[in-house]
Amino acid sequence: MEKRILLDSGWKFSLQRNPSNEQQDIIKPEEWYKASIPGTIHTDLFKNELIAEPFYADNELQLQWIDQCDWLYKTTFDFPKDFDKGKQVFLVFEGLDSICDIFINSTSIASTDNMFRSYRFEISKLLKTNGNTLEVLFNSPVKYATDKELSQGKLPVALRSERVYIRKAQYSFGWDWGPCFITSGIWRPVYLSQHSDISIEKLFFETVQITHNEAIAKLSLNLSEKPAKGYKLRLSLSGEGLNPVEKELSAFDSANVKMKLNVKNPKLWWPNNYGQPFLYDMNISILNDSGDVVEEKQKRVGLRTIKLIQKEDGNDAFRFFVNDIPIFAMGANWIPSDSFLTRVDEAEYRCLLGLAQKANMNFIRVWGGGIYENSLFYDLCDELGLMVWQDFMFACASYPDEEDLIKNIKLEVEENVSRLQYHPCIAIWCGNNENEWIWYQSQNKPVKEMPGFSIYHDLIPKILKKIDPDRPYWPSTPYSNSDEIDPNTQHSGNRHQWDLWSRWVDYKEVKSDESLFVTEFGFQGPANYETFKKVIPKADRRPQSRIFEFHNKQVEGPERLYKFLVSHLPVSNDIKEFIYLTQLSQAFALKECLEHWRMRFPKTNGSIIWQLNDCWPVTSWSLIDSAQRPKLSYYFVKEAFKMQITAFRKDNDKLEVVLLNNSQDEFHGNLQIQFIHLPKGKIEDIKFLDVELQGISQQVALRLEIPAYLSGKEIIVLATLRDREKNIVCRNFYTDSEWKHLRLPKAGLSIKNEYSDHLILTTNKPAFFVALQNPDIIFKQNGFIVLPNEELIVRYKPTSSDKGKKKISSFCLNQFLTLDE
Repeated sequence: MEKRILLDSGWKFSLQRNPSNEQQDIIKPEEWYKASIPGTIHTDLFKNELIAEPFYADNELQLQWIDQCDWLYKTTFDFPKDFDKGKQVFLVFEGLDSICDIFINSTSIASTDNMFRSYRFEISKLLKTNGNTLEVLFNSPVKYATDKELSQGKLPVALRSERVYIRKAQYSFGWDWGPCFITSGIWRPVYLSQHSDISIEKLFFETVQITHNEAIAKLSLNLSEKPAKGYKLRLSLSGEGLNPVEKELSAFDSANVKMKLNVKNPKLWWPNNYGQPFLYDMNISILNDSGDVVEEKQKRVGLRTIKLIQKEDGNDAFRFFVNDIPIFAMGANWIPSDSFLTRVDEAEYRCLLGLAQKANMNFIRVWGGGIYENSLFYDLCDELGLMVWQDFMFACASYPDEEDLIKNIKLEVEENVSRLQYHPCIAIWCGNNENEWIWYQSQNKPVKEMPGFSIYHDLIPKILKKIDPDRPYWPSTPYSNSDEIDPNTQHSGNRHQWDLWSRWVDYKEVKSDESLFVTEFGFQGPANYETFKKVIPKADRRPQSRIFEFHNKQVEGPERLYKFLVSHLPVSNDIKEFIYLTQLSQAFALKECLEHWRMRFPKTNGSIIWQLNDCWPVTSWSLIDSAQRPKLSYYFVKEAFKMQITAFRKDNDKLEVVLLNNSQDEFHGNLQIQFIHLPKGKIEDIKFLDVELQGISQQVALRLEIPAYLSGKEIIVLATLRDREKNIVCRNFYTDSEWKHLRLPKAGLSIKNEYSDHLILTTNKPAFFVALQNPDIIFKQNGFIVLPNEELIVRYKPTSSDKGKKKISSFCLNQFLTLDE
């Protein structure tokens, strides 16, 4: 069995080299300060009060000297009392960021240059009984990358070009949603390790086949050595309420062990809302000839198959099938959730991924400019039924393909695929983010000529063929089925739809989009006011202040906010009102796009929003801001991703009310169509229909003649879908006018807040897009329409703070469009 001793205490750091000479009067070279492990140099400087809060105002600009410096970290430790001095001792770093020289008792043991790899060093002969010194010298990542670029040549790269010469999270160099904080540090655990006997070094698990009453799975193990005679391997696969599947192997031909498992009447792993993401507990034990357990591993695994179909009836397609059921991918892109990775704790992972699951998502894409996430992330995706589109860590650039770097990348890919392969949530591996597309756009040359092309089209596929051959692989996102055409074509492969927003095209133009699978699209909205309040000085809390605009990293991002707001909604320069209105603008845009692509199913088979989360307080494309507070767009997406929705579609002079059911199960309920006549807010019932939807189906429930009903009139059409128990499943709206042109009634909204976990809302007039606000509460729904004679119950996460519970404020669109009486 492995013995492990964490080396996470007693660390100190000092400045070794500072070419800029900034802060020399405060941070003196060779002076030692306390360090936290895991950690980063920026967070250690801040904890020691040597720098200001990095995210506050524009402090980012004053902290760029840090990445120019070299920093030395050190600690001391004794030889562990329960370690055997006769056996090997290993020093393990699970993550070093990034350019390091490592010393034990002043003896150099290694230099490292890849943030995405772990490192394991045999150090037995260097250890003393007491007072061992471990030192890690972090050399400037910027100097390293710049020197490499100067010697090897500048490549076509978006943003800072030197970043491609270092295997490091690319977003740390700054992105159009994130600041530039190029970190260094021991960012994952470091420990001493010793095995008393044989060890399991790698584990691979995959589902080979599923029939109606049996699943066939395959387990492969790489052992540290061939087991001795008399050793046994036992495997148990168990689940709640199930008889365990057990198997024993007593004859070993090599250190590579393969076992086949037959599971009768299996419980399958399903994506969120398609079924239960059932997980089996797998226990693997190695016993010696005396029957003692010398090695043991536990993993949670799922039985499921995943296929990516790229041709259907002779036509190009991009469709995921899980357990042979077609899945419409509904999800969001994931970026690192903090500029300083070690601050993202378990609670934050659980909150963000839990919110994704509650928003009816079934897909999370781990973007290629960040990191291969830690094990907890994938464990949670397994539990929540969130399929993972996993990029390899290359983004928006041509990458060098010189020999030493290729060897480094090979080890990186092998390690991370081996580490993650057994997770049922991993749906697809993807070579990079936008590299081929950017090359095609900017260089006007075939993508085969792009530096780094062989990494994604040769190196990675060969590794996957050996380690994980049955899971889908895609060389880039976006990418077509041909190296000769536009990688971002609508008609082949997958697509990033950035004509909308980034190229100034209005979101209503999505109606002409024919993408087969959309892996990126989005629309900006600011963080919530309470989130901004902590980082923007009071005097700068204006939509057009320099500091507020500094917290929007897209070139002309602030201008786009106004452009699309002015097109559709009223405008206010009061900061709180501006945030409400621009968040509503973001919500409308995402709703329009998602409904369009869902109505195109099965031609379009996925819409993955850019982006779920943020790494600092910012105006960005995220649905949830950096304080884990959902924006209005989150709630609109939650509605649009429901398994049953209503949607509207114009067809010449008719308005169609469309019902969609993505569930395998039939749906029975009723549909109510109402007109709200403005500006009085009078409600007219038009139709009340019983509905029956087959599993995974779409139907037009009603067609309205537009000239007869809507043309030239201020009318809102409401479609409310209810289930058999009369619960509202989905409520949708349509207007032929821009909201900014409409006159809404003055709504007397009443919020009854006498309960521990919910509110009751009533109104005397239709209230549109009510946004409830409290910085300490996450509401189950928000941004909704409330009608007279309704009692709308809004549930929320209970809070222990009475003060937080009682202070509920709200906005609704009526207050901006009500005529003066």
